Amino acid sequence: MKRQILERIFDKVDTIPTFPKVAFQALELLKKEDVDFRELERVIKSDPGITANFLKIVNSPAFGLPQKIDSLFKAFMFLGLNQIKFIVVASVAKKYFSKDLIGYGLSVEDIWIHSLTCGIIAEEIAFDVGFPPQKIETVYIASILHDIGKIVLDLYTKLEIKEFQKIAKERMDWDFIQVEWLVLGVDHGLVGAHLLEKWEFPKYISFAVRAHHDSDLMLQSDIASIVALSNILTNTLGIGGGVDVFNYKVSENLLRNLNITGPEKIYKYLKSGLYKSLLIQREFV
Repeated sequence: MKRQILERIFDKVDTIPTFPKVAFQALELLKKEDVDFRELERVIKSDPGITANFLKIVNSPAFGLPQKIDSLFKAFMFLGLNQIKFIVVASVAKKYFSKDLIGYGLSVEDIWIHSLTCGIIAEEIAFDVGFPPQKIETVYIASILHDIGKIVLDLYTKLEIKEFQKIAKERMDWDFIQVEWLVLGVDHGLVGAHLLEKWEFPKYISFAVRAHHDSDLMLQSDIASIVALSNILTNTLGIGGGVDVFNYKVSENLLRNLNITGPEKIYKYLKSGLYKSLLIQREFV
C-alpha cells in the first residue's frame, strides 16, 4: 500500500507546472556586471502574474521605499541587485503557494509568510557568514522554496489526515517529518528536492531542500545548514510552520558548523525575521 502511495506521489511531481523560464532569464540578467534594467523589465513583464506579485512585495513596508512604486523599472532604481533577485524568486514562489495546505494545517498566508521569512533570515545569516553575492542568491532561493514538496504531499496528507492526527496525538514530541515517513514513507524535503531536480535547479539547491530537516545531511553543506537554521528560527517565531511549529530546536552542531557562537546572533536573526515578516503581512494578509 505504501509503495503505491509513493509511486503516486512521485508521479504527481510531473503534474506541477515547471518553474517559469522568465525567472531563470531574469536571474541570468542579474548576474551580468552591467545590468540592463530595461531588458530586465521586458523579461519580467512577459509574465503578468510575476509582475503583479513583484510590485505587491516591493510596496510592502518591509522594503521601506520612499514612495509608492507603480512600475518595475522604478522599483529597480530603488532596490539593490540582491533585493531584486530575492523579490523575483519570492514572486514566483507565490504562484505555487496559492492554496491552503489542509493536511499540514497551513493557510495560503501561513505557507507564504513562512517561506518569505525563511528567505529573509537565511539571507542575513549568509551575509554574516561571509558568502559572496552569488552564493547568497543560492541560499535564499533554496530557503524560499524549501517547503515546495508540501504542495505535492498535501493531497496525501489530506487523504491520511485521521492517521496523521492519531499519530500526532500519540507522539506529541514528534515533528511532522517523522509522521510523514511513518504514514507515507517519504518526507516533503525529499519530494521537494526531486521536484527541483526535474526543474533543473543546481544540485546544491535541491540538496539543501532535501536536507533541511535531516540533522546529518544539513551539516554536509554550508548552504543546507543555513536553510535548515532559517527554517528552525522561523518555526521558533511561530510563523507558518503548521501543527508541529514548536517541535524544532536549534542544534549545537548546526551552529558550530556555521561558526555562530553565543545567543546574540540568534536573537538578531529572530528579531529581524519577526519585524520584516510582520511588515510583509500588512500587505499580503
